[in-house]
Amino acid sequence: MDWRGAVREGVYPVAFAAKLAETTNARVASWFRATDGSTLAPAILTPFPPIDRQIVMPFLALVESRFVAHFRKHGLSLQTIRKVAQKLRDKHNIGHPFATETRFRTDGKRIMMEEAADDGERRLLDIMTDELAFPSVLERSLFKSVVYADDIATRMTFEEFPQIIVDPKYALGRPAVRHGFVPTETLAAAFLAEGDVKSVATWYDTEVDDVTQAVAFQQRLAA
Repeated sequence: MDWRGAVREGVYPVAFAAKLAETTNARVASWFRATDGSTLAPAILTPFPPIDRQIVMPFLALVESRFVAHFRKHGLSLQTIRKVAQKLRDKHNIGHPFATETRFRTDGKRIMMEEAADDGERRLLDIMTDELAFPSVLERSLFKSVVYADDIATRMTFEEFPQIIVDPKYALGRPAVRHGFVPTETLAAAFLAEGDVKSVATWYDTEVDDVTQAVAFQQRLAA
């Protein structure tokens, strides 16, 4: 395994994905496993071998984990999500369909894909049946928290913490603040040691608000 190359894509443990998705490690791990006796692939794929028998994933799989968590919270079975993921992989020849800019929505029973019709109008299709769906019953998607380039996710953001990003190009993919890309865990540890937000911001040449959000973000992860 070319781990040096892998680091450029980001390498994340299940525990980190679980914290971002606000669920358990065991539940996230189940999204990366096939069901015994089933021909369906896992809901999310990872090209990386386990490390000390622990599942690790690239950035695109990390993004997908947030979408799968969203679908599960809205009542979709893991079996349905696996079927949709496999159909999208086969149809579009992509490894991480839930990390693309295609808009996915759910009404708790189905996963729908938003696309532009020939007349420019946006429409929704049930992925499994290719039938038109009705948007009035659908939940908002997570797309505002993801930055895309050429249809592929490149960065994650957080509505409650607008100064914080997760981007494999910076800080080895760890959560970092926008100004200077200092890891949030570094700023939070410095604040705990010093107890003064302004001093920490000066030391790391970043903004006071960055330090404040970094501390709050790390506290959220710890919780």
